[in-house]
Amino acid sequence: MLQREKVLRLIDDDWVEPIQEVVRVEYDNDLQLPLGFRYGGRDHEVLQVIGTFRQRPRDRSLLYLVQADTGVYALMLKLWDEGSAGSLQRGQWVLHFRVQEEEEVVDRLIVDLQLKLIADFHGHLCPDLVIGYRACCLALESLGAELSWSPRSFVIAENATSALDAVQRLTHCTLGNSRLMVRDVGKHGYTFASGEGVGLRLVLRPGALGPNEELVFLEERVESGDATIDETVRYQALIDARVAALLYLPAPSLFESRRVEMPSPRKSATSELVPCALCGELVIGRHLLWAGERRICRPCFESVQQRGA
Repeated sequence: MLQREKVLRLIDDDWVEPIQEVVRVEYDNDLQLPLGFRYGGRDHEVLQVIGTFRQRPRDRSLLYLVQADTGVYALMLKLWDEGSAGSLQRGQWVLHFRVQEEEEVVDRLIVDLQLKLIADFHGHLCPDLVIGYRACCLALESLGAELSWSPRSFVIAENATSALDAVQRLTHCTLGNSRLMVRDVGKHGYTFASGEGVGLRLVLRPGALGPNEELVFLEERVESGDATIDETVRYQALIDARVAALLYLPAPSLFESRRVEMPSPRKSATSELVPCALCGELVIGRHLLWAGERRICRPCFESVQQRGA
């Protein structure tokens, strides 16, 4: 099945076949999703709803972009009211268009295999993921391949964005093996070290990403669920443009870099599980806090502090 991002790119490139035909749709009222539709003398099963969009503000009509067993289609549920306020709502289903999937259609955003594997692992290709990818590539080039295999290597990330998936895939420093430490201060800052000694800190340069008010506006629309399909397609195009810029910008223009002294991080045992003295749930021992003479978990500790305030 085509990924959502690729479908949006195909629509933006006008790889669509207009249909505009009223069709019969099998609809699940509980899930509020189309399950199939009748078109061209046959039944088409909906395998996945790629996205749901409103055509205009305050318009209750909906457009469903769906992956069917025969391709990708746009199903429009056109709704209107009859009579006075509070009357029954009526509507009809219109098969709006089909997205063409011919083999000669090539995805416009071409990336190397390594980044493609990272994007497949993450779920999609986005600017934050590319920033993490570029930072890791530069760190591996500067510190050597030891960064990706040494059990003494570690990474400190100053954000909790999609970039972390690139860091985990490329350096094998993960949250699970305690070699990726996240100190989320909202910065694209990354410190890489192969062990105790000198490490490399990379920080995204202020001028690497220029302001884009349209991108910010559309991002808010998409995240709120209010974006139309045209706005969503435009948003994907702007994301692709930012990804391309990040991929091909020279490393010195992308990151500020400097060597830093790196003490080896102290690792505490993580296997001790101790019941919280208040809720009784098991907690990794080093996370327990003292409340008087009792060791309790952080949620209980915060609850006790609030009651005492």
